[in-house]
Amino acid sequence: MDNYPSHFSSIVTNTSAQLSLSLLCLSLGALVTQVPRTVTAREGDTVTLNCHQKDTAYQTMLWYLQPHQGGLTLIGYGYLSNPTMEDAYKLEYEVKQTDDYKNCSLEIKKATQEGVYYCAAREGHSVRERQISRT
Repeated sequence: MDNYPSHFSSIVTNTSAQLSLSLLCLSLGALVTQVPRTVTAREGDTVTLNCHQKDTAYQTMLWYLQPHQGGLTLIGYGYLSNPTMEDAYKLEYEVKQTDDYKNCSLEIKKATQEGVYYCAAREGHSVRERQISRT
């Protein structure tokens, strides 16, 4: 993995009814940056995390959450500017991606979940569903 650049992190922690959000940007080749690195918000605030990459070949940008106690879970992603949210996160989060595929944001509608938020970029692909029938 030495060929891949290292990136940044933003973390969310709850101290005296405040949440501190962290973001880590990951990529398998494209340079991914994030602003801001760390966010502190009051519980219930709306928070937006932004991620940017410069390579138009990387058409998929993904957002993950790793709570302080737990594993990494996919929140949602933008592919060709079409956001897709995981069912468990549809009410609390919104993913937005620009038409040039280079910018993606994660809106946390009510900051309640502490942890590290990860942004990742990967080359675009489509998923096709195939129906197989027996004759």
